[in-house]
Amino acid sequence: MPELPEVQTVVNSLVKLKNKEIINFSYSWDKVIYNVPVKKFKNIIKSQTVNNITRKGKYIIIHLKDSYLICHLRMTGYLYISKNLPQQKNHIRGYFTLNNKEYLIFQDVRKFGGFYYYSSISELDIKIGLDPFDKNFTKEWLKKNLKRKKRMMKHLLLDQKFICGLGNIYVDEILWKSKIHPKTNSQNIKDFNSLHFNIISTLKESIDFHGTTIINFKFDNMKTGNYKNKLMVYGRNNLPCNRCSKLIIKQRVAGRGTYICIYCQK
Repeated sequence: MPELPEVQTVVNSLVKLKNKEIINFSYSWDKVIYNVPVKKFKNIIKSQTVNNITRKGKYIIIHLKDSYLICHLRMTGYLYISKNLPQQKNHIRGYFTLNNKEYLIFQDVRKFGGFYYYSSISELDIKIGLDPFDKNFTKEWLKKNLKRKKRMMKHLLLDQKFICGLGNIYVDEILWKSKIHPKTNSQNIKDFNSLHFNIISTLKESIDFHGTTIINFKFDNMKTGNYKNKLMVYGRNNLPCNRCSKLIIKQRVAGRGTYICIYCQK
């Protein structure tokens, strides 16, 4: 599933949507719109102008005049602008025709992704926790909330209602850089400064490389992310640790395949 850096990469690729008018919405999968009947959605969205494109956590937010179109890519979703519709439309679940004769296309092999239509952004805020790039995500906030939770670190950082945007890849990277074992109780964390720094710096670096493409992630008409080459621990089972040269191991933690250096991450 695309995580925060991948979603931000998609948002960055959609900036030319700003000030474009939506002329029509076409679909082949009626469940591509989650919370509004798709036929009603077609009427609502017609003639709406895009004012801005932002992100919170793993959600892409398309700002309209008095409402919000919010996309969740989930496992295999792919949202991009194109001058032409692909000849093979097998996995196109829906597309928006724009007033400049271009298309905003949503493809999804597994049919898990789609759109919400909200009149208020607060409806999204209720669903998810604090974004790591929110001004309120401070060292003090992190310290206070880790102490309150008393949960295993890997499980807690994956919880989208705690911090939104982190997924399996970046949690493994952040914990390795912070020398924290994934099973550590959140109340036992001592170096909050290091953890806070590594959350922000890891995400920023990945955004600079357009995210991580392991299997499915694509953006801007089939481009892929390059951060895979910068990963320090994720996917490195039985390879030497980049810090101590001992072998990385893979374990099941919080229901996810997890890469750990048991010598660096006590």
